[in-house]
Amino acid sequence: MRYLVFVLTLFLTVTANFAQRSYHEDAMRYFSLNGTEQQYDIAIDQMFTLLKQQYSAQQVPDTVWEEVRGDKKESLNNIKSLLVSAYRSNFTHEDIKQLIRFYESETGQQMVKDRSKLSDSQKVELSDFFTSEVGQKVQNQSNSLRTMVAEVSEQWSRDLYQETVKKLKSKGYQLP
Repeated sequence: MRYLVFVLTLFLTVTANFAQRSYHEDAMRYFSLNGTEQQYDIAIDQMFTLLKQQYSAQQVPDTVWEEVRGDKKESLNNIKSLLVSAYRSNFTHEDIKQLIRFYESETGQQMVKDRSKLSDSQKVELSDFFTSEVGQKVQNQSNSLRTMVAEVSEQWSRDLYQETVKKLKSKGYQLP
C-alpha cells in the first residue's frame, strides 16, 4: 500500500512539473513570437551603448565589452522567465496556446512587423481575435499586466546593469 501511495505521489509530482514546464516553454515561445524578446534584445543593446558612453574616457577594449556582455541569449531567457510568472497570474496555459496560434498567423506576424500595413482581411482577423475570449482577456488584463511587466523589467534591467558594472570593476574599470 505504501508503495502504491509513493508511486502515485511521484507520478502526480512529475505530471505537475511537466505541466509547469510546458506552460513555461509555451510562454517563452509566445514572448519570441509577439515581439517581447525583440524589445528586450534592443534594450540590452541600448544599455551597452549607454555604458560605453559612460566608460568612454577609460577606453575599454571591445574584447572586454564582449566578455562582460556575456551571453545575450541567456539575458533574454532570464527576462522571459521572469515574465512567465506575471503572465501565469493573468493567463491560463490554454490562453497562452491561443496567443501563440494568433501570433504564428500571418496577421500576428504582420502586427509585430508593422501594424499599419495590415491588409483589410488581416484587420478583420485582428478584430475577430480581440473579440474572442482570449482577446478580451488580453484587453481586460492589459493594465495589471503592464504594471507587473514594468516592475519585472525594471528589476531585470537594474540587475543587468549592476552586474555589468561589477564585471567592469573587477577588470579595473570604474564609473567616472
